[in-house]
Amino acid sequence: MERSRARIGLIVTLGVAAFGVAACQPRGGPPGPGAPRAGTCPPPGLAALEGRPESVLAELPLARPHRIIHPGDAVTMDYAPDRVNFEIDENGTIAAVRCY
Repeated sequence: MERSRARIGLIVTLGVAAFGVAACQPRGGPPGPGAPRAGTCPPPGLAALEGRPESVLAELPLARPHRIIHPGDAVTMDYAPDRVNFEIDENGTIAAVRCY
């Protein structure tokens, strides 16, 4: 009886450990046809927006993930290589277009 309980405990422990390892595996498959390719961020043309007023962003159909960052904004530190970040300066001008 004691031996059976030890085996059951071991099996449960191993099962929990296997589940934990499986949960840490990356999910998702290859990027879809509309997904940006590596090395194309920022997309051609968006870098040319540097120095222009922030208002031009409202006119653009931005399909990819993006965020507009103003001075003093709290920004998460997660890395998303396909996300375009528009950094706005104190004058309301696009200071930088970067991917991170």
